[in-house]
Amino acid sequence: MCSEEVDLRYVPTSCTSHPVIRLRDTIESLVKKGVKEVKVFFKVEDIPENIMKLILSTFSYSVEESRKLDDGSFVFIAKRKA
Repeated sequence: MCSEEVDLRYVPTSCTSHPVIRLRDTIESLVKKGVKEVKVFFKVEDIPENIMKLILSTFSYSVEESRKLDDGSFVFIAKRKA
């Protein structure tokens, strides 16, 4: 199974490089590459959990696991439906 990691915790929040924009661009390229599983690291201050799930589901990924990390950020492990 092809798997990738996306770390959005340290993306500067300007209008052209906001974590949401980076996430959408990155996920779109992962779909084109056929990536079936993605591990996304993010801060809820930048992208709320429900918005993260919505964006992932737009690209046919469903969150299989979520964990809060020691630094207060989250990691979602999502798998793409066939």
